[in-house]
Amino acid sequence: MKSPLKQKSKAARLGLVVLGLLVSAACLYFAFRHVQFDSFLKQIKRLKPEALIAALLLVNAHNFLLAYRWKVMVGSFGPIRFWNAFWSLRLSFFVNASLPARLGEPFRVWYLNRVTHISPGRIVGLMGAERLVDFIVLCSFVYVSALVLGMRGTLPPTSTLLGVSLAVLATFFVLTKLPKASKHRSLNLILQLRAKIFEGIASLKKPSILATAVPMSMAGWILEALILVVFSYGLGSPLSIFKAFMIVAAVNVAIAVPSTPGNIGTFQIGAMTMMAFLGVPKTQSLSLAILYHLIQLVPTIVIGAFGYYFHFLKLPKVSDKTRSELFDKLESPLEESIRETGSSSGR
Repeated sequence: MKSPLKQKSKAARLGLVVLGLLVSAACLYFAFRHVQFDSFLKQIKRLKPEALIAALLLVNAHNFLLAYRWKVMVGSFGPIRFWNAFWSLRLSFFVNASLPARLGEPFRVWYLNRVTHISPGRIVGLMGAERLVDFIVLCSFVYVSALVLGMRGTLPPTSTLLGVSLAVLATFFVLTKLPKASKHRSLNLILQLRAKIFEGIASLKKPSILATAVPMSMAGWILEALILVVFSYGLGSPLSIFKAFMIVAAVNVAIAVPSTPGNIGTFQIGAMTMMAFLGVPKTQSLSLAILYHLIQLVPTIVIGAFGYYFHFLKLPKVSDKTRSELFDKLESPLEESIRETGSSSGR
């Protein structure tokens, strides 16, 4: 007989899958309604083969660029081979494309902890630092694009942007001032995890890391935008790179909403909504949205499946002894900090 906790967990997972399906179905409905499919198919058939080849090259260049940046960032806490950094990204994206609820994110943490023995908290912090850099760089590109396209009035006022930035910095400052340990075991674990996460984020204070992360983030977003530009030329209706940056940003906002694996539906609605705002015809926007999605989704699944069967499944098994040693290494600093906190409070 299953325990009530397991039954609730299973029901929660099922509810999440159903919610994702409903979100995707709704997005697909709004994306595809009023579309003339005859015109859509004709436009897809007009796609120039060289555009498809160029897009594939750009996607793979982006994949290797992200892997090298991730290797440099993770390397600030311990040695890591390039291919381990590469597969940590490709396999996590593969899991995200195959399973709901963005399970690829915890998978990346688990995989890297297994191959590098870097603490999960630091890995989470590094992922936060990675996302922070990407967010700031993309916002900068969107701001410049809005100015070039004459859309400054569509952006929030400068006072609002400054207010939000100050609020984020204030929250970050408060979190850094929290104590690092507590005599209460459960609270101490949380504080230690918070400290490890902030150690990962603090890697950006190293000039060598920042000098690598920012330019590579800029190059990564430019490659993403160029994929759209290449497809637009291949379909005979070219877009400027500034419009492409706006579409890329809209897609990234849309896929943050939980949906089915592979972000089916949310990806299309994000791209098409921005293209409609930019005056791109419905048929062309649908063609671009589908091509832009497929050129990323298909390689993710193919490369991820290859890596899963020929790399991940061949990793050495973790023995019970090794697992116990790793657990002891993680526990000893916590117990030491508890003893230190207890002795200081006794004084």
